[in-house]
Amino acid sequence: MQRVLWGVLCAAALFGCDGSTVVSGAQGGGPDVMDPGDASLLTAAELAALGALSPLPALPPDPTNRYADVPQAAQLGQKLFFDKSYSGALAVADDGTNGGLGSVGETGKVSCASCHAPGSQALNDRRSVPGNVSLGTDYGTRVALGIVNSSFYKWTNWGGRFDSQWSLPLAVAENPKIMNGTRLQLAHMLYAKYRAEYNATFPVALDPALDPKATDAARFPASGKPGDATWNGMTAADQGIVNTVFANYGKALQAYFRTLISGPSPFDRFVAGDRAAISASAVRGIRLFLSKGCAGCHAGPTFSDDSFHALGVPQTGPRVPATDLGQYQDVPALLASPFNTQGSYSDDARTGKLNGLAQDPGQKGRFRTKSLRNLVGAAPYMHAGQLATLAEVITFYDQGGGDTGSSGIVKDPRMVPLRLSAQDKQDLVAFLNTLTGDPVPAYLVVDTSK
Repeated sequence: MQRVLWGVLCAAALFGCDGSTVVSGAQGGGPDVMDPGDASLLTAAELAALGALSPLPALPPDPTNRYADVPQAAQLGQKLFFDKSYSGALAVADDGTNGGLGSVGETGKVSCASCHAPGSQALNDRRSVPGNVSLGTDYGTRVALGIVNSSFYKWTNWGGRFDSQWSLPLAVAENPKIMNGTRLQLAHMLYAKYRAEYNATFPVALDPALDPKATDAARFPASGKPGDATWNGMTAADQGIVNTVFANYGKALQAYFRTLISGPSPFDRFVAGDRAAISASAVRGIRLFLSKGCAGCHAGPTFSDDSFHALGVPQTGPRVPATDLGQYQDVPALLASPFNTQGSYSDDARTGKLNGLAQDPGQKGRFRTKSLRNLVGAAPYMHAGQLATLAEVITFYDQGGGDTGSSGIVKDPRMVPLRLSAQDKQDLVAFLNTLTGDPVPAYLVVDTSK
């Protein structure tokens, strides 16, 4: 019986193998050799395919944020991530079961960390339960995505509403269902609490009139955003000052997000040569993942093609809105935003990211391919938490997705029944569980706010 040493496996697989199986997925001890007769072996072609899925590469640069990799900006961003003081009034009270953050009308109860919980492997919403979207000041429309490794994404959030990571927190801060604050309120908070850090990071200092004791403080009302009378009464120049502060707030948060990268996962260690890193079931799951075409959308080391697909996930659940058209409803707001990558607050408006982008009926029901990394503890799954477990997710795909009916949503043609056995489903779940990496350093998820 032919035996292949692990130490020469990759070379054998890529240079001169005849396609026969060369590596076992068996766990634990044993000699440093593989038995090609094992049913869980991988072929040379499969091994080559795994090389495209690991390890995570270096973060791509973001030229639209010149502070994206500035340590001072990241330190300020960490403080802002945990700060609750700039959130507005709660519309939903804590009833002892819903994960609410206080009583109706209370302010200063919500931070970014409220829906991206430290202690969770991906910094996702640990309070979410199946069929209930994330709860900030009110119930939202989708489940908050995890932040760990999120800086690898080209498009931010489920429907592509944001084309940069720094622009998302701006909408979150003012969204009445999430933080319910305003950009004026936020600018005053930065002046009062983080003036020194802000001024040391950004080239234009905070305007002294943001101090409520300043002689001309009336130029900047205590609260307001576009559409409010207080905001509309300001001069265009002062609105520009606040908008710049607002954009810099998002850029500091992005700098912090870019530090939140998970360490190697068991899968990464397996690909790197540690044959005991994952179980035989997980190796069988790898074969299914490749043979069933899953890697077509869950591609590359991030396990995401960063594109949008309609799967027919039903809009079901106690708090799930009856309709969510995904990318179709997100594109107009992106194109209209003064904070998109082609706007004046972008540090490089020439990336061409939005070139040719327009709302199109074909976008209905499409959501961005979520990374498969760090799924452990990240339930519920899908854009509104419709599926409770990874087993339910696998069953959904096995059925070929959901029924789009007369909604006008055209399901991705790749969503076809997979005809998986019960063992196949267990093996796929075992594989998905190997994609959760080592957690980010503990000091990065400590509350440093004032």
